[in-house]
Amino acid sequence: MRLEGKIAVVTGAGRGIGKGVSMRFAAEGARVVVDDLNAENGEATVAEIRDAGGDAVFVQADISNDEDVERLFAETQRAYGGVDLLVNNAVCATHHITEKRWEPNLDVVLKGTYLCSLAATPMMRARGGGSIVNVASVNGLIGLQGIHPYSAAKGGVIALTKSMAVELGGDKIRVNAICPGTIQTEVWGPILAEKPEIWDDLVKFYPLGRLGTVEDIANCALFLASDEASFATGAIFTIDGGLTAGYKDFGI
Repeated sequence: MRLEGKIAVVTGAGRGIGKGVSMRFAAEGARVVVDDLNAENGEATVAEIRDAGGDAVFVQADISNDEDVERLFAETQRAYGGVDLLVNNAVCATHHITEKRWEPNLDVVLKGTYLCSLAATPMMRARGGGSIVNVASVNGLIGLQGIHPYSAAKGGVIALTKSMAVELGGDKIRVNAICPGTIQTEVWGPILAEKPEIWDDLVKFYPLGRLGTVEDIANCALFLASDEASFATGAIFTIDGGLTAGYKDFGI
């Protein structure tokens, strides 16, 4: 198993990408602390991990809140004795994204990523190193219409990834980011309710001819968490089916 003996914290792990990463990490031998604001979803993720033979606990924490983050990592310490891996995945509610609200996007996506990384760092240092994986977005790489606060926050995560990688390299703590394209998760539920055709509209922009899956992102997160990525830090891994490579219908 690629993560045997490792302890992982995954934020926003009650559904979607966070849930997929948590389950994949557990299947590879990691003990997983599942964080989510929604207790029902978080407990369901833990139950699925345990049913599959894995080891996980749930901690309900708002990662934009300093005290909640402190408690999240204190409970991680009590449950498993430390942390080796951190996946910063949590986002604010979908309606905060579509309504273009600045504070929820910056507080959860950017500030929350920083707070969790800051809390995890001394614990990783005490264990001889670790890996932080930040889930950013193609919205932080290219101009996309509409959801500017979300895009700005994700762009900030990319910059934060690089600056923390430089600072923490001497502690053998690697910091990398994943920029997913359109991933078919529950987050899209409210948008699909208003625009049922949106996935059909979006897939036209993808050279691979499909949208992404949770497994696509979990596979990359697993690589970055594992020793196979031991020389990767400060890197941005774009997992987007070719979306940012160029516009496939442009030509002469």
